[in-house]
Amino acid sequence: MASLSTPLSVRLSEDDTAFLASLEMDGAVTASEKIRGLIRQARQRAESPDSFPAALAFSHEHLAAAVRAVRVIEEGVDRHSDVTVGLMITAEEILALALAAPRPGGAEIEDLIRHEARLVDCAARMMEQLLRWAVTPTAPAYDAHVVSRRIVVMADLMRLVSAA
Repeated sequence: MASLSTPLSVRLSEDDTAFLASLEMDGAVTASEKIRGLIRQARQRAESPDSFPAALAFSHEHLAAAVRAVRVIEEGVDRHSDVTVGLMITAEEILALALAAPRPGGAEIEDLIRHEARLVDCAARMMEQLLRWAVTPTAPAYDAHVVSRRIVVMADLMRLVSAA
């Protein structure tokens, strides 16, 4: 069946029109394309993703502008932070895992156990990376000691965990 197209006319405030004109959306150039993109995004938010890949695409789309902004600024100041970008990418994965949580109506305890394990695995990989950055003399960050200062606060807790 062919997709039907319904013309729609809307009135926008000057602020909304300016926002729409400045909005950067992949594959959208015209106001109509951007409005269709915004409707697609609203639909995605309203409907739960049916798989991890769909949830990852959704989380990537939502965080891409922030990651892109950081990288543009980095290019302008000629500095780069593996810490910042790495944590933002991990946040993207954690958000995707949360969005792909089992849903009522067919989920079993095994699904919850598997989901929990995936969340813990992602968080553990993030913690391992933070610990690696903390044991180097300087972390690959804008502030070379940002990770080690925070990890020092957690040192007592890590000793207790090791002892247990």
